[in-house]
Amino acid sequence: MKLQRLEAVRGCAAVYVVLGHLFPNNFILSFGQEAVIVFFLLAGFVIEYSSRKTLDKGFIYYFNKRFIRIYSILICLFLVVILLQKTQLSSIQFWGQLAGNLLMLQDFGTGKPNVIVPTLFASALWSLHYEWWFYMFYFPAATMLKREKQTLVIGVTGLVSVITYLIYPNFISRLLFYFPVWWTGVVIARIYIENKKIEWRTLKVSCFSMMAVSTILFISCIHYIAYRGGKFTPGIHPFLEFRHITAALVIIAMALGWQKLKWIGFNQILGWGCWIAPVSYALYIAHQPLFVDASYLKDYMNPIVAKIFYFLILILFCLATELWLYPKLRKKIK
Repeated sequence: MKLQRLEAVRGCAAVYVVLGHLFPNNFILSFGQEAVIVFFLLAGFVIEYSSRKTLDKGFIYYFNKRFIRIYSILICLFLVVILLQKTQLSSIQFWGQLAGNLLMLQDFGTGKPNVIVPTLFASALWSLHYEWWFYMFYFPAATMLKREKQTLVIGVTGLVSVITYLIYPNFISRLLFYFPVWWTGVVIARIYIENKKIEWRTLKVSCFSMMAVSTILFISCIHYIAYRGGKFTPGIHPFLEFRHITAALVIIAMALGWQKLKWIGFNQILGWGCWIAPVSYALYIAHQPLFVDASYLKDYMNPIVAKIFYFLILILFCLATELWLYPKLRKKIK
């Protein structure tokens, strides 16, 4: 069963990210990082919701579902871009980046310290690294920890991890202090499934843990400016991490506020996102190499005409992978 509001938000967030990359100097469209945090919250909700509805509770089935969802379209994208861009396959650097991205070790290389490998073909792929490992964290957290302790353990782990990260930046600590954001989506799903009221009181453990992480990151930002002579740059460490965690709290506050207003105007403002949601994942990962940053037709046609062709190729890719390939593969594991 599709949840209409979640689908609408997912579709709108994907389009917003595309527009932000298409018009990078537009302030209104400069909050793509925050849109990704929306994806994290939605993903946590969807994983918990679908897991509760699934009869097969084993890890193999869970892993196969997540693997096919992420990798079927990602591998197709890499193949298409390699063919269209005539990528230099003899480059050792290319193969290293490809391996790192397939192993989900990539991140925003210019914005965070000690990144193992930068993203390949699209900066938007930084978030896949988090999504994949959050999927992998979810299963043991949901099955091995006592349910009443799960959120607290994840929150405390996030708090310890942000401290270790600021002492010595590393990808494991980074994943662990972002995980409470994603897990908040899980908590919201549980409240929703149990027909309880979604409010600050029922989200207090998740929100307090994120507030604690955000506070520590804020102190780090102040220290960076006051004692290390750094400048405020919202897209660079440590400001970027503070921005991400704080954004999660702001998004939750906005959602709770809108809920109190009975979601007035939601359909009129965001309802159109339901039409985009079925292809939102492919749109998100493919829009840069296939449309926004594409240049493989520049020697053959007018730039405006080429841009139209890039857009059509992007749409074709999204439809072919999301509505044809992925459903076929998904049926096989059922």
